Amino acid sequence: MFTFSAVIYNGNKQILIRHDCKTDTEFSDYLESQFGCHVCLWSNKELSESTLANIAAAKKVQ
Repeated sequence: MFTFSAVIYNGNKQILIRHDCKTDTEFSDYLESQFGCHVCLWSNKELSESTLANIAAAKKVQ
């Protein structure tokens, strides 16, 4: 799971979006469903907090 961040422009204003998804395509579909026509000005993808916690827990078990 990843946390995607993006700054989009919807024709009226810039909006910072953060959303957890599994894939880039899933995030693109989310943006399209929520905002329709938009321009993505910037985006980032990082491991989600829940994924990082699972990795840390797995390391402690080892």
